[in-house]
Amino acid sequence: MYDIVIWGATGFSGRQAAIYMNNMYASNGTIKMAIAGRSKGKLEKVHAELGNPDVDILICAGADAEAAERVAKATKLVCSSVGPAAKYSNEMVDACIKNGTDYCDLSGEIHWLRKMYDTKAQEAVDAGVLVVNVCGLDSIPTEYGVKTLQEAAFSKYGEYCNEIKGCFADGHIDVAGGSFESGKGVMEAIANDAAMADMVSNPYSLNPKGQIEGNPPCPDLESVVYDNDFSQYIMPFPVGQINARVVRRAHALDNYPYGKDFIYSESKLAGNGLINKIKAQLETFFVDLFVSANPTKGVGKMLMSLGPKEGSGPSDEKMTKNGPYSFVFFGRTPSGKTLRAYCYSPLDAHRGTAALMCETAICVLKHRQQLKQQSGFWTPGTAIGEMLKERIAEHNVLEFGIGDLSDCADYVASM
Repeated sequence: MYDIVIWGATGFSGRQAAIYMNNMYASNGTIKMAIAGRSKGKLEKVHAELGNPDVDILICAGADAEAAERVAKATKLVCSSVGPAAKYSNEMVDACIKNGTDYCDLSGEIHWLRKMYDTKAQEAVDAGVLVVNVCGLDSIPTEYGVKTLQEAAFSKYGEYCNEIKGCFADGHIDVAGGSFESGKGVMEAIANDAAMADMVSNPYSLNPKGQIEGNPPCPDLESVVYDNDFSQYIMPFPVGQINARVVRRAHALDNYPYGKDFIYSESKLAGNGLINKIKAQLETFFVDLFVSANPTKGVGKMLMSLGPKEGSGPSDEKMTKNGPYSFVFFGRTPSGKTLRAYCYSPLDAHRGTAALMCETAICVLKHRQQLKQQSGFWTPGTAIGEMLKERIAEHNVLEFGIGDLSDCADYVASM
């Protein structure tokens, strides 16, 4: 019996997860681990890179029910980087629920997550299986960043913020093939389905059933604007649209501790000056060109053909060049008091997202009985709580703080 299987280990994010999990936990005997994917040859290359003969190889293509059954029976937890999840992961989720195997992944595909919540959540509860989604850059920095700021606001002011804005501040994110295909999958799902398009565009689309409508307005940012609180331009951030929905879901799952009028939005810092404004506007224009196109027809098909292919991603050298990443947060209380927070990672966004998923998996594996939840579909924060925040700080994956980024010694040292 394996402790953890890294499924999708030959993909871009999966390789990073396999490397991190092996280096941190499998190589020293802390866990018994296997890597799984559809190509034996590619798995053998990853296996050789790990240099650990105790890591086994399992063949399991996406959407293969029999192979998923074999993997789920053989491990305590499946750690999935497979995408698009809507295309490849349904059978694995089914197999995990059937066999009492916990599951965590990187998926931020809104339409697929909604489907899972509506059709599989009760099955997971009945089976005693814990499913934790969005375990990477979307959306651990945001979920825990908001919680960090709110705790500090209540401690300092005796009230929670009723508005928080988050921004991706530093670092560069290259679009990997799996992420591109996942985004394309969402676009295909909504292209010819008006009801699905309405659901995905709803800022509260990931809230629990019965709590999706009747919430305060909180639209996604659609253009470059100047923000007085951040004293610079901000721009739309596609990952932020997912992150914001996860924050709203987590707030609802926790029974609205900040009040039902609490709103959260997320964007990306764009700097000051005309040149930075124009650069942000151009980037926003080209992103919109892709996301607004119908990928099933003419021009949309052509644009999609230009994207990265499944399994591809930046080289190790490029990831290092992309540098550390950070988020900043600004909160305002009902009485007008303000507070700032940040999170900073010395890792680049790609290695960082793999490390976040791995540490989530270790929390679930090693501290199962101490978790906030024991079964069902949850976000990392609502499932695990402070343990994960402490763990990722301890292992130099991601740290949180109150104040400006300039108050973070590690951030200052990296500049």
